[in-house]
Amino acid sequence: MKIKQFETGKTPFDVSEWNDEIHAFIKPLNGFERLILNDFFLTFYDKNREPDERFDAAFRAALLALVDENDAPLFSESDRDAVRAGSFLPFFRLFSTALNFKSGESLESFKKN
Repeated sequence: MKIKQFETGKTPFDVSEWNDEIHAFIKPLNGFERLILNDFFLTFYDKNREPDERFDAAFRAALLALVDENDAPLFSESDRDAVRAGSFLPFFRLFSTALNFKSGESLESFKKN
């Protein structure tokens, strides 16, 4: 069974805070992957969660969605500490881009959709 893809191609993605020499992309996500990404989004933005849990959700989202120009995963589990030491700005862009979350929208309105 093939699960429907929401996009037909990769979306270029800016990871310049981590490494400006890497060409990163958000891969096309199927419906199941979008649900998982949504759960990671909700955990990442939940201020009542522990910082480690919030980071883990964002890192897992990056593992799920980010690929290089050859469609290989951009990160592996071994990259966790290096990513944690860097900027969190790409995580905010990842969720915004992958889930089409508009900057003017409130989190509550996004949760309802």
